[in-house]
Amino acid sequence: MRNALVLGLTLASLGASAAERWTAPYQLEDQRGRTFRVILGEKAPKDVKTRLAVMTVLGKKGLAPALLKRTEPVCVQLTEERPTCHTVGVYTQEPGTGDIGEGLTALAGRVQGQLSAPSPVVPMEPPSAGRWSSASFEVPVEERTGPHLIPADVPPRGYRWAPAGDGDAVLASSDLGPDFFSPRLRLSTCSQERQPPFTRLTCPIGGSLLYADTRLLVASFEDYASPATEWVATLRSGTEDLYLVRVGIKAQTLIGLLFRDGDRWRLLLRPADYAVLC
Repeated sequence: MRNALVLGLTLASLGASAAERWTAPYQLEDQRGRTFRVILGEKAPKDVKTRLAVMTVLGKKGLAPALLKRTEPVCVQLTEERPTCHTVGVYTQEPGTGDIGEGLTALAGRVQGQLSAPSPVVPMEPPSAGRWSSASFEVPVEERTGPHLIPADVPPRGYRWAPAGDGDAVLASSDLGPDFFSPRLRLSTCSQERQPPFTRLTCPIGGSLLYADTRLLVASFEDYASPATEWVATLRSGTEDLYLVRVGIKAQTLIGLLFRDGDRWRLLLRPADYAVLC
């Protein structure tokens, strides 16, 4: 069943540059009826009361603008040392807005557009090395907000399916080859499914890869969290289609925004900028 929701961005509320039409979604920590706890990061922005005074919360039944009531610290004792803390914004739906059901994520500002359910998943024949093997590495299209753990002078990791010499292929990384993941991810063990406009390869020992045709978009591996490249919903804003995708990264599962920007794909993610694992 497809739900009609209203989306689209008000850039003045985002603190984004005029060139950036979209920014990464914020994750929800909890929900109590019409009140939502939105993760703002280790610390709330200094101008949170103006820049993030309003968010639009997307739920399974619809969406609604929500107003910032207060910010609160949340501390977790991950180790015997001092607790790890982050900040949430407590947002309450505007009066007169309808029930949006279970919350999925939040976008800064007031938004317009339509949200619909993903295309049905269509199982396909097993993947073949002839289709998927490649001589060149492809870098996933994700862009993460917050601190960058990889130095700027280190090339981003790319991946390719490398022929294994036995009619099979193994997934190799540009820095560590086929041993970046143990045991090796062999194409013959993976399943293939179509979910237009995407194709997904799921490998039972710990990998999920999302493609547009054979262009790698998202690569997720078991790393203190289950691998995930789940398409959650589609946002139609003007003439643009944007996709909410649940992605598994190290010790986290996030909802990101995947879309075409000219001739390239982009995936905007907002991972935690504080420790989530001891």
